[in-house]
Formats: sequence, structure tokens, C-alpha cells
Amino acid sequence: MKSLIKPLLGLNTIALIHLVRLQPKRFLRACNKAFTAANRAASDALVQIPEIDLGDLLGHREFVMRMSVMPYEDGQLPREQTTALLFLLMAEAPSVVLEIGTYMGYTTRQMAENLSSAIIHTVDLPEGGSVERDLDNQFPKDDYHLIARRVVGRDFKGHPCANRIKQHFADTADWDFRLAGNPTFFFIDGSHTYEYCKHDSEKCFELCKGRGAFLWHDCDQAHPGVVRLVSEWRREGRDVRRIAGTPIAYWKGA
Repeated sequence: MKSLIKPLLGLNTIALIHLVRLQPKRFLRACNKAFTAANRAASDALVQIPEIDLGDLLGHREFVMRMSVMPYEDGQLPREQTTALLFLLMAEAPSVVLEIGTYMGYTTRQMAENLSSAIIHTVDLPEGGSVERDLDNQFPKDDYHLIARRVVGRDFKGHPCANRIKQHFADTADWDFRLAGNPTFFFIDGSHTYEYCKHDSEKCFELCKGRGAFLWHDCDQAHPGVVRLVSEWRREGRDVRRIAGTPIAYWKGA
């Protein structure tokens, strides 16, 4: 499987030319070369994003955390990353949260259960919709296998906290972010392509006028689009840091 995934991730114009000319070996070599170059660039950019220890960020605080333990499945936020997210969430204590990327709703539920009165807005693609690039927008998607298998909001449906969760079904490329009200805490974990990550981040920034806490999931070598966006924000003077031991990037605007 990995031998198939790598060429697909490295698919580019030069590789396609070799494919059209019925030169499969050159096609695979070109894909692998492009993949290696992109991976190296993401790795170089990643080390330029400084890390910060969660304890150094939060200082001495005491929280009572509630976390539902369930078997891990692909696409779910791992437990140690969920812990970091929830510590930051409880430290901020927002009244309104916006999550980009509901998936099964595991993270949505954890946030709602640890904020006793907050409203959690969460947005995901409509179920049954296209997992490919939509004809009416220019943004490429990723994680097609996760999009295809998801049951949006499954993990919070039927739970008491669900009455404070506002589920939105939309493609964020053309969604009206104002429907999320006035959030001050953002968890951006939708499509990890650069185009979507940039668009979603900028829309969230506009929504709170730069006064909010931002968390990006998958700021790592495997997701160069997220790394590129975070690097751009740092060049614009925003001191985005990676939470040590996690692929979560964090920034808070004053």
C-alpha cells in the first residue's frame, strides 16, 4: 500500500507527461522525486517553527478534566493530543468555539463536556457529497478515505452535551463563517491542503478580528500544507508555536 501512496502524493506535471507517453518507470521515478522534494521542504520548514512545552505555556494551573475513553480509530485525535487540546481549551474558557472538521465528533464531544455552558460550532462536509475537488471552487481536498467513511457527529449524538453542539454541514470553501457567531477559540482540523488551511485560518482570523486562540492539528512533516500556512503566519509576526510532543500548533492573538 505504501508503495502506491508515495507515487500518488508525488504526482506532478512532469510525472503525468511520462505517464501519457507510456513510460511507467519514469512516471514512478518522477513521482517519487517530487514526493521526496516536498517532504524535505516540509521538514526544513517544520524545524523553523519553535516548540513550547505545555507546562511553560499554561504555568501552574489545576484543571478537572473529563475525557471519554474509547478505542482509537483512524482519523480520531489521539488521547495525548486530546489532553493538550483540552488543557488549552479550559485555560481559555471560551463561551463559543469553532471546530473545522467534525469527523465522527470525538473531539467535539470532549470540548463540549469540558466546557459546561459553551456553544460548540462544528463544520464538516455534507454526508454523501463528493470527496473530490468541487467544480465550483478551486481548493483541492485530502484524506479522501476519511471523508468517505465518516459518520459525522456519531460520537456526540444522543449525549447530554449535544444540545450545545451546533452542527454545520458545508464546504468551508464557500461557507459563511458568520454562522458560527462570535467564537474566540478555533480548532482547525479540516482538509489539510495548503489552500483549505489558509482559507479556513484567514476566515477564522477575520471572524474574531485576530483576538482568539488558534489551534491547528497535524502541523507535521506529513502535512506540508499546514506547515506552510503556519510558517506564513510566523513571517507575518504571529508567534505560532508547536506544542512539544504533539503535532498541534498554537497561537493566541491579543
